[in-house]
Amino acid sequence: MSLQELSTEDLVKEIQRRKSAEVGELRRQIDEHKKAIKELEDRIRNRDGESTPVRRARSTVTALPAGERAERVLTALEGGSGLNVAEISAKVGFEGISLKKTLDDLLAERKISRSGKARGTKYKLA
Repeated sequence: MSLQELSTEDLVKEIQRRKSAEVGELRRQIDEHKKAIKELEDRIRNRDGESTPVRRARSTVTALPAGERAERVLTALEGGSGLNVAEISAKVGFEGISLKKTLDDLLAERKISRSGKARGTKYKLA
């Protein structure tokens, strides 16, 4: 039977039947995916401690007095050539605000000098 032989009503019914079958198949697939997602979420929730994000522990070195922090920075800069903040941090064992404040204090005291801009900033003994 060809399409020309079918009546318009029969064509509409066939299209509706096929559409209904496709929609049913898509709904079944969606339900399967929802079930798989739920199982994965449950597995993630049930892990012992692995589902929580890892937080970096704060270093106890930042509790050092300002004088000792300054001594560590000065010792790290004794190499002669300038170092950037990441290199200084690796040598002294503390970072962040503590390191920035220590560098600013040493700059104000003119014990160290700074050259460059932004990430290219290097610090060296004055």
